[in-house]
Amino acid sequence: MKKIILSLCPLLLFVTLAHAGQEDYPSPDGKFRAVIIGLRMGESRVIVITKKGRTVCSKSYGSEDGEHGYAAVKAEWTPNSIFFVYSLASSGGHQPWRSPTYFVSTQDSRIRSLDDYVGAVTEPEFELSPPDRLRAVGTRDYAVDEGTPFEVSLSELVAREKRK
Repeated sequence: MKKIILSLCPLLLFVTLAHAGQEDYPSPDGKFRAVIIGLRMGESRVIVITKKGRTVCSKSYGSEDGEHGYAAVKAEWTPNSIFFVYSLASSGGHQPWRSPTYFVSTQDSRIRSLDDYVGAVTEPEFELSPPDRLRAVGTRDYAVDEGTPFEVSLSELVAREKRK
């Protein structure tokens, strides 16, 4: 058994290193770029910068032990280049039914949790359509409902927040 575990160590190291690195996401208008940097154990850091290199926002989803953070699953810009949207999965397998989804506004440099507006997002996959509409699956109560498709306008969510 010990021999099997030791023989798997190089494979685990390779898989961990393979997830390290970075993925670039240029905005459709070319004015911004989002970068997702792979951290240890597949966790992620998300950075949004301007074309000139100024940081709009940055957030690390890494944890000290590599088991209590989050890894980026899907990331994409809205067609109007105002929002960068990304979904996450727990690096330690905690709450596997949940897929926290965030969106960054290039207009006010804020990272917002979609969960705060619509309840828990339960699927990491989402679809974007013009100008800033997002379709995903979520639930207000996972004990009752595994998830229902919903569609929202991200700019309307932000406008509603400002009116409060």
